[in-house]
Amino acid sequence: MQRFSRIFTSSLLLIATLVSLASSSTPSITSPSNGTSINPGDKFTFSYHSIADYGTSSYNYTVWLFTTPPSAFVPFKDYASGYYFGRYASPNYPGNPNPSNPPPATLTMPNFARLRRGVGSGSHARNATVYLAVLEEYITGESLGYRISLVYNHIFYNGTYVVH
Repeated sequence: MQRFSRIFTSSLLLIATLVSLASSSTPSITSPSNGTSINPGDKFTFSYHSIADYGTSSYNYTVWLFTTPPSAFVPFKDYASGYYFGRYASPNYPGNPNPSNPPPATLTMPNFARLRRGVGSGSHARNATVYLAVLEEYITGESLGYRISLVYNHIFYNGTYVVH
């Protein structure tokens, strides 16, 4: 019985270590979480866990708010609509130890009804699902140019969504 217990404990430790290693270099948006409801003009906490890890250098990432889920990149006139928050970088060694463009602690939800003036005009939405997305540039091993990762969380725009 003791031998089984030791093998079982060793197996659990190995599995926990492998899960930890796999998730340590998985990029993710940690805030706002999936399903968060944010009104136009509200500030919200933004936190991103970079892909940077031992053997992986991260450089810049761009933050977007899409009104449809991101999909494969293909040439298309109306690929997406949404809002560009900016280009940021998180410190990581040796790739980008002192970035000049750290991310802000908060972002402000745009008001799609008040877009910039021009030929088009804004639109109203209530309880709309939007997608906060991050495209991150990184290198691991040999690569012709930067590799790019994509993660996103769904957010409720101008919503009164309640989790049951």
